[in-house]
Amino acid sequence: MEENDRGTLYFNMSIGTLGLLIIAVGLFKYVETVGGDSSYTLLGFPLTMIYLNYLEGKAGISKKILWIKSIIAISLLIIIYIFLLN
Repeated sequence: MEENDRGTLYFNMSIGTLGLLIIAVGLFKYVETVGGDSSYTLLGFPLTMIYLNYLEGKAGISKKILWIKSIIAISLLIIIYIFLLN
């Protein structure tokens, strides 16, 4: 794969992760506001993240990069939850 293709792949991976973080913040806010039974929504989100990681692995991104991205995404999600929603 050419270097330019790698850059595009990493850029799209970052945008996808950012989108999932925004969806997660929306889910937290929805559960906080509406309450009730939201177990299906909260179950579907991690399944989507697992599938996205699978697809990124199939696209040729190394496991090391995937782990680093996952750790950063989880850390950002925790930070956003602590500072924005509490």
